[in-house]
Amino acid sequence: MDFRKNKVSFVVFLSVGLALIVLNSYPYLFRSHTSVSKSPEEIVAQLPPAPPEVMVFEDSFADSSTAQDILLKYDFTPQEAQRLIDESRPVYDLNRVMAGNRVHLEFADKEFRSLRYEISDEEYLTITYENGAYVARRWSYEFETRIEEFYGRIDGSLWNTLISQGEESGLVVELINLLQWDVPFTSIQPGDSFKLIVEKKYRDGRFVKYGQIHAVEFRSGGKTFYAFRFEDPATGKIQYFDEQGRSVRKAFLKVPFRFSPRITSRYSRSRYHPILKRRRPHLGVDFGAPYGTSVLASASGSVIFAGVQSGYGKVVKIRHAGGVITSYGHLSRISVRVGQSVAQMDMIGRVGSTGLSTGPHLDYRIQDSTGRFLNPLRSLASLPAEQPVSAKHMPAFAKIRDAFNTRLAAIPEARPFFTRVASAG
Repeated sequence: MDFRKNKVSFVVFLSVGLALIVLNSYPYLFRSHTSVSKSPEEIVAQLPPAPPEVMVFEDSFADSSTAQDILLKYDFTPQEAQRLIDESRPVYDLNRVMAGNRVHLEFADKEFRSLRYEISDEEYLTITYENGAYVARRWSYEFETRIEEFYGRIDGSLWNTLISQGEESGLVVELINLLQWDVPFTSIQPGDSFKLIVEKKYRDGRFVKYGQIHAVEFRSGGKTFYAFRFEDPATGKIQYFDEQGRSVRKAFLKVPFRFSPRITSRYSRSRYHPILKRRRPHLGVDFGAPYGTSVLASASGSVIFAGVQSGYGKVVKIRHAGGVITSYGHLSRISVRVGQSVAQMDMIGRVGSTGLSTGPHLDYRIQDSTGRFLNPLRSLASLPAEQPVSAKHMPAFAKIRDAFNTRLAAIPEARPFFTRVASAG
């Protein structure tokens, strides 16, 4: 090996390495020392802006509170609160807020940024402040709808059976509303049973509400009752019919409430009046109920009177098919107007004690087409019922009925409670 050549190579390699180090270090070795250090203010000015302080509040409307009450609570001026309400009105009238509904408000650096109001289980409202104006938008929630099929055997009561199996009171109410004309719910016996096909709506995997009942089979007292959901192909109206295509809504409600109140005075041709202190006809039935209880329309019809009528107090009168008229007296509040169309079980007012009355109750009366008063507890079967499925739509109904019957028959009569889930549609 030639030592001298290796020595020369080593020297060359070392020189190149030193040169690279010097070049890379040049900016630091020869940095100008004439620059002036920046002031704290200049340094702060070059920093990125701090994120705004965001504050979110959640509240709900009390029985008597208004949108303006909530806004004033969060430091809106009366003028600005009214401006927000006025500019939002074309999309949603915030004067119609409902007690119990929730509202969310968001502020950035104490300046209003947005409001979100839960209109219902189906919809919500947002209001944002954009370019000096309040911008309202109405949105619909997206639900996952599941159709669930299950069997239940009654132990004690329908209410206890469904609640004990994880269902909610809303389903009990819907089922009673659907079958109240046929099923004697006040005399249900242990061992009665039902099969049900019903929609359930979920949001973000959480159950929110029940949808439509599609079909039900209810066995009580040795009899079986059916109800099948059917949408009229011509009108789009949704109704429920039994196996023969007859409406499950039979004539008129015996009791215009969502529960069975006590009877405080029956239909009579000669009743002693507690205020007038003499005997006179009482051509209706008095139902005792708490002040403010919702009163329902006994059947579909048109409002022909809504006002005050001497000793009858605040009254609503409705004309129905065939000229039948129902009257609802001593109301504390009237919720309909003359000429308005109402459907069976629409709320028309609230229980009160107006007129000649000793306490809160409803005086419920029915007149036939000739004006003759009928006993609501005895004569309703003779009154006209909802129309059955029309002959031309009977084949379509029969196809849907048979499909639901097949599904009902396939639901196992198993205990414990058995649930099957199917996709909607």
